[in-house]
Amino acid sequence: MPDKTYSHWEIVKRFLPFARAYTGKYILAIFLLIITSLLSLLPPILLKFIIDDAIKNTNLALLNKVALSITMVILLSGMTKSLMEYIHEWVSAHFIFDLRRYLYNHIQSQSMDFFSSVKIGEILGRLRTDITSVYGVLVNTLLGSLSEVVQILGITAILLYLNVKLAVIALAFIPPLYFLLTHSGKALRSLSKDTRDKDVALLEFFQEKLSNIQIIKLFHREKHEDEKHSVLGEEYISSSLKRLRFKFTSTFIVGFLTSIASVVVIWYGGYKVIGGTLSSGSLIAFYLYTVRLYGPIQSLANRGIEIYNGLASADKLIEYLDLKPKIEEVENPVRLKDVAGKISFKNISFKYPTSQSLVIDGLTLDISPGQKVALVGSSGAGKSTLANLICRLYDVEIGSIEIDDRNIKQLELKSLYDAVGIVSQDTYLFNATIEENIKYGRVEASFEEVIDAAKKAHLHDFIEKLPDGYKTVVGSRGVKLSGGQRQRIALARMILKDAKIWILDEFTSSLDSRSEAVVYDNIKPLIEDRTTLIIAHRFSTILSADQVVVLQGGKIVEIGTHTNLYNKDGIYRKLFDTQFKTVAVSG
Repeated sequence: MPDKTYSHWEIVKRFLPFARAYTGKYILAIFLLIITSLLSLLPPILLKFIIDDAIKNTNLALLNKVALSITMVILLSGMTKSLMEYIHEWVSAHFIFDLRRYLYNHIQSQSMDFFSSVKIGEILGRLRTDITSVYGVLVNTLLGSLSEVVQILGITAILLYLNVKLAVIALAFIPPLYFLLTHSGKALRSLSKDTRDKDVALLEFFQEKLSNIQIIKLFHREKHEDEKHSVLGEEYISSSLKRLRFKFTSTFIVGFLTSIASVVVIWYGGYKVIGGTLSSGSLIAFYLYTVRLYGPIQSLANRGIEIYNGLASADKLIEYLDLKPKIEEVENPVRLKDVAGKISFKNISFKYPTSQSLVIDGLTLDISPGQKVALVGSSGAGKSTLANLICRLYDVEIGSIEIDDRNIKQLELKSLYDAVGIVSQDTYLFNATIEENIKYGRVEASFEEVIDAAKKAHLHDFIEKLPDGYKTVVGSRGVKLSGGQRQRIALARMILKDAKIWILDEFTSSLDSRSEAVVYDNIKPLIEDRTTLIIAHRFSTILSADQVVVLQGGKIVEIGTHTNLYNKDGIYRKLFDTQFKTVAVSG
């Protein structure tokens, strides 16, 4: 995905809608922030009164009053600051949740070609790190900067009130600090983006390797992966240290200028006190205000660093927010009702986004309602691709696919997904209970319906023997179960969904011959009145099909019943004898 840099206004415009719901709380937080900032300016000027008026004139009553005033200022300032910070944290939690929820749903809506071209680690980086950084720019840094601006303006006014000449000296250091801030920010934004990319690369590495830990162990490649991790780690460290060096250099220069300013002020102010043109209380107050002046300026410099760091994340997030799913509903979609189950492939051609060659090439096929059709062919012939196309995980470039004489591109997606169900060779289970994984087929189903589906999938007896029964957690991707057990859960989920069109994509590949026979006998009555597309792995499923379609190079090369095709002595017979008969013998 190409990198793009957005203007500050573009960034604000894109993320402002997520903040609008909390406008009232933002205003209250800003009001409290201003009050807190102004209250924090009072102690030094009150200290001046203690030194110049109370102590110098030995006025104990005034001393008590001013001391009590300082105490009240500190107490009130602490209360307003605590309330402001609570509101800020409340808004922070809700803003991040809203933005993350929107982005997660937006990512879910993308087509499968997006997920095939983007690493999961990169997506996790957007959902985790980048959203937090963007909030830091839009709200956290903004509020902090506002506080510092209020303090700078307030301190400037007080300095001018105390002594104009000293104020000019103190303020003379602000322009070079501003120049340094603005010119270092652009470079830091680029460095921050590079560091963030290196961090995401590490996240992608961990995600991929931990997902394939079994392969790593089987091939004993721990050392090899450690070496790859070392390279990525060194790249991240190098980029991070380069950014830190730049940050520390900028911070050092800012700190040096503010320290020199304080020294000049105390030197010139001391000269004025010795000359009798400035009181000691005024000098102390002036010095404290000068230190307080450059504190916010130095904080603003650091805020600039935070802003440019966050802007790098904002650029990445906007790229994702601008994504458009390729699979979308038309403006007025048709809702499938009373599905009969007729399927028509009309001269369709398709290639995957990452491929240059067609996977399906000019294929035409009609499947009648309730018909059982087996798709056979060598690996890469296009069998599973047809299943993906029916489910609209991808869209055909040429031709059309119809269900009940309606182009699936014109259908409401929910009604399409309700009409079609698939059990694939690769079982997808969540790290949840067996009951929850089965109910994913129909989340509102009762527990009794879950049990009934498990029985039909020849799974209930196994579940009953588990200590926690249907409440057993299966682990990530069902790691605590065998391949056959995972397959049966996926089949039970499909049974519970009760779709009118079934796609069985080598669904018994993880079962032994005996279990396969039991499962298939159980589902035969279930698919009697359903259109069933069977991507064959075992010969038994082919023998029971009404029609067998032989695919080669994305085209139909033979079609007919098992008996007719076998007697032809063509491609199908060779496939059957070399693949399916071998399976039958070994079974």
